[in-house]
Amino acid sequence: MEDKPRWGWMEIILVYLVITVVGFLVSWFSPNLVELSAGLGMGEAGYFLVVFFIQFIVTVLLVWFFAIVTTGASWSDLGLKAVTLKKLFKYGLLGGIVLIVTVVVLGFIIKQFQPEIPPQYFEEVLRSAHGWRVFLPVFAAGAILAPFSEELYYRGMIYPVFRQHLGPFWGALSAGLLFGLVHFDLWRTIPLAIGGAGLCYIYEKTDSIWASTLAHGVWNGFMSIVVYYSVSSGLL
Repeated sequence: MEDKPRWGWMEIILVYLVITVVGFLVSWFSPNLVELSAGLGMGEAGYFLVVFFIQFIVTVLLVWFFAIVTTGASWSDLGLKAVTLKKLFKYGLLGGIVLIVTVVVLGFIIKQFQPEIPPQYFEEVLRSAHGWRVFLPVFAAGAILAPFSEELYYRGMIYPVFRQHLGPFWGALSAGLLFGLVHFDLWRTIPLAIGGAGLCYIYEKTDSIWASTLAHGVWNGFMSIVVYYSVSSGLL
């Protein structure tokens, strides 16, 4: 990994600001999107998918524009590099399992202090997803596409800038903390921050966001399946 990325704080902030503006616009046109998603016949999950795909495409395009077009960098500078199967298994698959265990343990500890933590919106969507026809596209969004766009921005674009100024260790912790904070979920900030730092470590060890995307996907996918089957079996 190069010590000095071609982009900097300004490009990172601009991406985030535009994503925020798009979020406000999506909220503004929410009635129109509800009408559009009604054609999918998936209820709340349909609306989620429409909004998600808008945010996914916007995020990838913004990272491309501000990190590549305006600076002359390449996709490989963002971590889109080939990775060996050995590293993909060791850091991607096994790393994802370690993240799951870590987050579950931290979640259990936090629940001792705050038993009634409100569910995240994605969790509510999963609870409303009745049947495989609805669950599978929601699962794909949460376990495949979301990890890719988030890794592209938070690990591929943001972490190298933190690393440049703070070094690998403090850079990973700082970028991880930012990852936790931007979810705007007080009780989940610490688990998400530690998970984010872990994903930075995976990127650092493999020099590829494919490995961190796999780990992120394993983490999200496992949680999605647990929520879905807990609802289906009547445990929630």
